[in-house]
Order: sequence, then structure tokens, then C-alpha cells
Amino acid sequence: MSWMNDLYVIYQKLDANSCEAVKNDILKAQIDGCSRGEIYFLVLQQLLQIKKEKAPVYELIKDEVESFIHYSSNPYKLSA
Repeated sequence: MSWMNDLYVIYQKLDANSCEAVKNDILKAQIDGCSRGEIYFLVLQQLLQIKKEKAPVYELIKDEVESFIHYSSNPYKLSA
């Protein structure tokens, strides 16, 4: 599974749980990125902020966030 698939599941879960503001913050980071690697790291920053500051929301998307974070350990996976 690619990090983009994880991100898609995160968006679905946020939609299903009425977390529109959080989703919009992540989408903004995604749109602001110019390349896949840059998009990944901007979105990663948002997800880490959610993990730190919004524990209830993080619990909804925990598995996908942890999977998403795992991709940073191998830069070659970012292009997948």
C-alpha cells in the first residue's frame, strides 16, 4: 500500500467523523506541495501535529498515520 492510499483512507475516516477542519488542514498541505516528496512531508507535518494536539482525531486515523509515517524511513517508497 502506498502513502497516497493511506492518505485517502484518512480523508474517508475524517469525513465519516465530521472532522472537516482537520481534513482541510491536511488538504491544504497536500495542495501546497509541488512534488510528491514535498507533498508527503507537508502532509506528514500536519499528521504529526494532529497526533500531538488532537488526540481524539488521531485515534480515528492512528493506523493509517503510523503507516504513513513509516514511508519516511525509505525515501524510495515516496515515489510509489
